[in-house]
Amino acid sequence: MIANFFNKSTPITTFTIFILLTLVIVAAIFSLPEVDFTLIFFLNRLSILILLLLTLFLVQFITKKNGLIKDNAYDLFLTVIFIAMFPKVTANFTVIISHFILLLAFRRIYSLRTIKNPKEKLFDSSFYIGIAALIYPWCILYILLPYTAITNFNKRTIRNVIIPLVGLITPFIIYISYLILIDEFETFDIALNSNFLFTNYNNLNLLIPVALLFGFVIWVIIPTTLKIITFNSELKNSWYVLITHLILSILIIIPAPIKDGSEFLFLFFPTAVLFTNYLQMVKEKWFKDVFLYLFAVGAIVSFFL
Repeated sequence: MIANFFNKSTPITTFTIFILLTLVIVAAIFSLPEVDFTLIFFLNRLSILILLLLTLFLVQFITKKNGLIKDNAYDLFLTVIFIAMFPKVTANFTVIISHFILLLAFRRIYSLRTIKNPKEKLFDSSFYIGIAALIYPWCILYILLPYTAITNFNKRTIRNVIIPLVGLITPFIIYISYLILIDEFETFDIALNSNFLFTNYNNLNLLIPVALLFGFVIWVIIPTTLKIITFNSELKNSWYVLITHLILSILIIIPAPIKDGSEFLFLFFPTAVLFTNYLQMVKEKWFKDVFLYLFAVGAIVSFFL
C-alpha cells in the first residue's frame, strides 16, 4: 500500500512528504529534555524546517533532472524517514546548511552528463564545495566528486582538471580577504577536527538506525549496481559518480567530530537514490511495502528510544 502510494511523484505525494517532515521536526522539538519556547528558538526551528523543505526540493530536482530515478517519490519519502531515524539532524544547523550548499554542488556535478557549459558547472560545483568546507571542513573531501564526474562523463581536459581547484580555493580567498579587511585575520581557523570514538553508536537509538541503514546498503548495492551497469547505459556513468558520492559520504562520517547521528545527513542523498533504484528493480509489490515499512518502523522505534 505505502509503496503504491509513493510509486508516482504527484502533488499529493509531495505534499504528504512535506507534512511528514514537519511532523518529524515538531516531534523532535518535544523530544528535547528542556524546551524554552522563545522567539529565537521558534525562528531557529522555522529556519531548519525551511532549509530541510528546500533540501527535499533540491533532492527531487537533482534526481528527476538527471534521470537518477524514475518518476516516483521513494527518494523523498526515504529522506524524511532517514531524518526521523536520526532526529539530531534537526538540531544541527551547521550540518544542515553545509549539506544544503553541497546539494547545490551535486546539482551541477550530476548535470555534467550533458554537453552544456561543463567549465561553468565544474567551477560552480567546486565553489559550493569550498563554501561548505568553510562551514564543515570535512566537506572538502567532496572535491573528489567533480573529478569522478570529469572521468566518467568524458570531460578530461587540462583546463577542466584545473578549474575545480580554482573553484575550491576561491571561497577561501574571499573569506580570508574579508577577515584581513576587517582586521580579524587571527580568527581564521579551519581545522579538520576528528573523533574516532564510536561508543555513541552503541546506544540503541543510534545502533538500530545505523545497523539498518548500512545493513541494507551492503545488501542492495551489488545487485543494483550490476543491473544498472549491465542494462542501463544511460544511467551507468552517473551511477559510478553516485557510488563515489556514497563512499565519500561515509569517509566524512567516520572522522566526524560530533557523533550524535546528525553527521549521517551527508549519507542520505546517495543512499536514498540507491534504495530507490533497488525498489524500481523489485517486481513484488509486497516486498516494496515490507522494505518501506521496515524503515518507517525503524524510524519510530529509534525516535522514541
